[in-house]
Amino acid sequence: MKQLISKNQKVNSLKYLALIPLFLVACKKEPEIKEQKVDTITTIEKPVDSLSTILKTEKESNQNIVTVDASKMPIRLNLQIKNPDDQLILKLENLNQAKINGYIKTEKLMNLRFNQIRMPDNTFDGPFGQTIEYETKQKGEYWLILAKSNMAEGTPVGKFFVKIE
Repeated sequence: MKQLISKNQKVNSLKYLALIPLFLVACKKEPEIKEQKVDTITTIEKPVDSLSTILKTEKESNQNIVTVDASKMPIRLNLQIKNPDDQLILKLENLNQAKINGYIKTEKLMNLRFNQIRMPDNTFDGPFGQTIEYETKQKGEYWLILAKSNMAEGTPVGKFFVKIE
C-alpha cells in the first residue's frame, strides 16, 4: 500500500513539474507598446523627395543657397539653419505658375520666416511670415529668402520643413 501511495505521489509530482513550463510561458510578459506621436502633415503628404527637385546647393558667406526646379511643384524639403545670422535662399528656377504658396513648419519653436521674395526683374517684396501666398506676374527665377525676424525674439537655428506649391 505504501508503494502505491508513494507511486501516486510521484505521478502527481511529475504532473505538477510538467505544468511549471506552461505557467512560465503563460505568464510571460509581452513587451510594452509605446505610443508614438505622428505628425499629421508628414503622414498626409507624399514623402519628402528633395533629390528630384534640388538642382544644386551653394554657400556664400552667411547665405545657404538651394536651387530647385520649380516645374516639379510641389516642392518639399527638410532643411536646417546652423548659425543665427545665416539666411537660406530657395531659388525657384523655371517658375511658370500664377501663384506661389509656401509653408514653414519647424521642429521646435524658431524665429524663422519668409523674409523676402525676389522677382525675375530683381525687385523685392516682403517681409512675410511662416507662410507666403504670392501672385507671380512674371515668369522666370524667383528667390524665397528665409531668415530670422529682427523684430522678434528667439533663434533661427534648427531643423525645419518647407513646402512650396
